[in-house]
This record gives sequence, structure tokens and C-alpha cells, in this order.
Amino acid sequence: MKVATIGIGNAGSKVVDAFLEMYEETGRDVVSDAFALNTAESDLSVLQHVPDSKQILLTSHDMRASGTGNKPELGAELMQSNLTVVKNALASIPLHDTDALMVVASLGGGTGSGGAPILADQLREWYDVPVFGFGILPNEHGHLEFNAARSFMDFGKTTDNLFVVDNARYLSADESIRDNYRRINRDIAKKWVTFLSAGEQSSDGAEMYVDAADLFAVLEMGGVSVLGYAAQEVEPANKGGLIDKFRTNGDAVDRNVLSRKLVDTVKSATQNLTTEADLKTAEGVVLLVTGPSDELTQRGIDQARQYLQELTGAQRIAHGDDPRVDHGEMAAAILFTNVGNARRIDELKQRGKTAKQEIERRREERASKHRTMFTDPDDDLGSLL
Repeated sequence: MKVATIGIGNAGSKVVDAFLEMYEETGRDVVSDAFALNTAESDLSVLQHVPDSKQILLTSHDMRASGTGNKPELGAELMQSNLTVVKNALASIPLHDTDALMVVASLGGGTGSGGAPILADQLREWYDVPVFGFGILPNEHGHLEFNAARSFMDFGKTTDNLFVVDNARYLSADESIRDNYRRINRDIAKKWVTFLSAGEQSSDGAEMYVDAADLFAVLEMGGVSVLGYAAQEVEPANKGGLIDKFRTNGDAVDRNVLSRKLVDTVKSATQNLTTEADLKTAEGVVLLVTGPSDELTQRGIDQARQYLQELTGAQRIAHGDDPRVDHGEMAAAILFTNVGNARRIDELKQRGKTAKQEIERRREERASKHRTMFTDPDDDLGSLL
């Protein structure tokens, strides 16, 4: 599946940049076009893969191009006032080679959380292709959770499917902030580029090709989707072969062993989700396994599919293989769509409500301090105003 990716804000733009970087490294041609929209000129300047011509600065006459200060209302206002500029820039999207549009944004800041729902809503009016949201949940607490809770609800209403990624699941205490986010962006890009390669014909000959119609039949269920991903190293064969073929390096490999390895990889993927969710509530599933062709057994994929059916009870499961000659790992990417229960989302909403109450309390406390500091109860001092 080919998507035109549109990153909004600092985090969203950097994830799109990582998508292009991963394409260059893997050769998986899943991005038909890529754009970065931001209100801070300095944030756009650090992008390495999104072309300058695809970088759009959202600004106005009465503000400097220095960001929104984590104010989603300002992000929404700037997106609304720049819609004509954005529409003209997006006119270069090769719609003949684009299956869907994907709006990528962090939901905790200002530009992305405020601007993403506005743009997604417009894209559904401008184009006759699905519009997917890619929402990144913040790991910080306080007002960013309040921002994210509001943006999450609006983003979900204005997209055909909302892919959710929880940054907190990727953080490492042993890395600097910069290294953390660079690794997170690359990790996110690797997983989603692998998944998006579903529906694309492999040059190495997929035996169970995921038809685009099957893929969209799952995605059109809408709601919230989470991605599971796992990979394990394998010794690549010297040459490719058909599914269920024995290894050609002189030693035949028991296909039962290969099948168990594939199923174990799929099971691991269900434990490694982009955000915590109750998979029993998923209505649709898309499974894509990739790796050396002689490692991908028919029996393993059938057993993996049966496992996912029992785990979720999903109405529809699309599955396929993506063989890669001389690939050094076997990987499973699984999308669970229209998930009905996600503890992290429920927690985010509740913490957002608490944060809102705290913001209002502090606002009133601040106003009280100002009244005390800048007024004279006895009115003996007088005023110059």
C-alpha cells in the first residue's frame, strides 16, 4: 500500500523524515509523497530527507515562525488560516499512485495536536481516498495529556482509521533525549514501513499476496488501530525459493521447526504493541510476515492465522507473506483494527481531565496572586491610569 505522508509539527515531521530514511535503507517503496508542515522554521531546518520543496511553514502576519508553545488552539488556528497554501502544496501528490493519505502528528503539543484534526477533516473533502491518522501519545504528564486527550478524540472523528503509537513504550533511561527520540522515530518507521509493504507485490515472489481490497476491507472498519511487531535474526539462504522450500545450503531444515519459529514471532508481536490494547476487542486483523523465503512455511502462517483468530475473534483477518532473499531476519507486523478497549487511552482521558482541573485551579490561583499584588484594598495609593 502506498501512502502520501503528511507530518504536522516537530514530532510528526521527524517521523515522516524517518519514513523516507527507512525507505532508502530497505527499498520498500511505500511512500508516494511526503510533506512536513510546521509553525517553527527552526524545526523544519533539521529534516534530512523531506525535500525543501515539501516543507511548508504555517505562519501568519501577526506571529513569528517560532512555534505554538504547546497551544493546540493556536495550532488549529494557523492550520485553518493556511489551508489554501497547504492545498496548493499537496497538489503535487501523485494520486494515480497513492492508495491513502496519512497525517502524522504528536497529540500532546500544539501544532500537531491542533492542526492534525483540522487538516484531516479537509483532506476527506478534497480527496477521494482514505485518510488515516497516525497519532503519537506523549510520555509527559500534565497539560500535554490534556492536549492529547482532546486531540485524540477530534483526530479519531476526522480520519478513516487512527493508528496510535505510545511514545512511553519506547523510552530508554540509558539514552539522551536526542538519542531516545531518534531511535524511537526509526523504530516506529521500521515497523510501519514493514506493515505498509502489505498489498505491494514483492519482487521475490509472495505466495500469499495480501490483496489491496482485503487490506482496505479491514482498515475501513475504522476506529483505533494498534500495530504489533516482532523480529528475530535468521541465517539467510544463499538463494531464494518458494514457500515451504528447504534451505539450499546443504542441510535440510525441519519445516516444523521453521513453523514454530514463525508462530513464536507472531506471538511475540502480539506482546509488542505500539500502545497497550485489549486485542480481544479487535474487529479486524492484518498479518504480514517477512523474511527469507525458505523460512516462511505455509504451515507456520496457517497456525499463526489460527492463533490470531482465537486471540481476537476478529470478523476479518487478512494475511500474507513478503519474502526477502538474503534477508537477515524474520519479522511479523500485525495490525489490530477497531480496538474497543485500550487502557492507555482510558488513562490518558482521565489524566487529561485531572490536568484540566489542575490548569483551572492554577489559573484562578494566579489571578488571585495578581489581584493581591497589584491592588490596594484601601484605595489609598490611587492610580495613574
